[in-house]
Amino acid sequence: MSALIASEVLIEKSERVSEGMRGDIILVGLGAYARAKYIPLIEDAVASGRASAFHVVELDSARDDVDAFFRTRICKPASLSWVPDLRRRAIWYSGHGEDVLTALARPGAKVIVSTEPKAHLGYLRAALGLGLDCLVDKPVVLPMGSNGRPTADRLVDAVAELKEICDRTGGRCVVMTPRRYNAVYELIGRYARRASRNLGTPVTYIGVEHHAGVWNTEVEILSREDHPYRYGYGMLCHSGYHYIDILSGLLAHNEDHFGRLAVELDVHRATAADQVGQIGPDPVRRLRGDAPGAAQFPAPPFWGETDIVSSGAARRPGSRETVCLFRLDLLQTSVSLRNWRQLPADIYNKNGRYGSETIRLNIGPFAAIEARIFKRPQLSLEGHPQLRREAHITVWRNAGFLGGVVLRERIYPARDTLVRNADLGAGRKRLFDDWLAGRSDKSSLDSHTRTISLFAHYLAALTTDGANRNQATPLRALSKVPA
Repeated sequence: MSALIASEVLIEKSERVSEGMRGDIILVGLGAYARAKYIPLIEDAVASGRASAFHVVELDSARDDVDAFFRTRICKPASLSWVPDLRRRAIWYSGHGEDVLTALARPGAKVIVSTEPKAHLGYLRAALGLGLDCLVDKPVVLPMGSNGRPTADRLVDAVAELKEICDRTGGRCVVMTPRRYNAVYELIGRYARRASRNLGTPVTYIGVEHHAGVWNTEVEILSREDHPYRYGYGMLCHSGYHYIDILSGLLAHNEDHFGRLAVELDVHRATAADQVGQIGPDPVRRLRGDAPGAAQFPAPPFWGETDIVSSGAARRPGSRETVCLFRLDLLQTSVSLRNWRQLPADIYNKNGRYGSETIRLNIGPFAAIEARIFKRPQLSLEGHPQLRREAHITVWRNAGFLGGVVLRERIYPARDTLVRNADLGAGRKRLFDDWLAGRSDKSSLDSHTRTISLFAHYLAALTTDGANRNQATPLRALSKVPA
């Protein structure tokens, strides 16, 4: 595109924004997450007049499922567009996607990319190349190698390419990271940063721990498309990106105020196949209900991970001087509420998942703050537990040195404003509304530069470590697993 045309695109885009033009929303991908999270937001935007209509782009193999889903919805898409399903040939994006987006593009149109992560890059190139604003799920992109594994060394360059396209066409890209709008994380981050600046001391320790409480049977880990393991990735790309984003933001504070830092990582993982071996067949047989119909699924050449434990150090480049130590533990093999054999048809967050998360920040010998966010289960009429969010925040202080009290504690029940704003649904809606209104700074692609760099380090460690090279572990799920 010539400089003249690019400038015309930017002028046209700014005029659209200033006029407050309502545009269409194009949703690319209608998987379990999009149905549960994006469709209600889109329907609300159309009903409130903030969007004029919406369109859906999906694989042609999903026609029946998509038709059945919208049969019961009051708000219908203005159009359904289909692209060929070439996944059996390891093709996750084809030029048909660009053709569809070009046909649907209208002034003020915006695009949500909620496909399998391996297809993100192709759709973002096409949409941003048309100058359309995009909202994309995490991870932003996931380049794959010919060996069936993610290629971490291409990730940073791929995101840089997208930024160049944004600069050229005026398209804006926002990443769906609702924890950036989480009131609990905002509170403890503000406290730690303020204490660090006032004391002239970096955040010396960052500890982040997430227990997801996910229990999948053998047949599920080999067949599921929502949060899969059979494509060579797992927990890191499922919810791990959110916690790397939190860790990255806190390390960025240290770097901004105490000089450039180099990060060293030590990462270990357990795979979905490991989880099967850890649990064994007897507990699965004790689950309530009938077993799924018999079928066989081939095991992947490289398993995605269920669990990650890691430690690291942020040091001054060229020296061994340590500024900050950190831990990041992401564990799906943790307490689950599942006691049923067959998953419900609407699987998203109804498979017994029971999450909790803890973050602790130390500022030298002066102060520390810790937050635990957890959910208290209550049984629903459907028989699947409904979870009520709570938070417990603790502050420790060197009162003899700083004055004031040594210990402060507060538990925030679900009715509290802080916890309501800490709910991921509330954060997701705020982020979506900001994106729709053209307010993109808080989670713009540019603001994820450091996160993506750190994410690439973790991805490289998980896909190239010696213990997992060539996936040589002889487990029951090695070749084919009967359901």
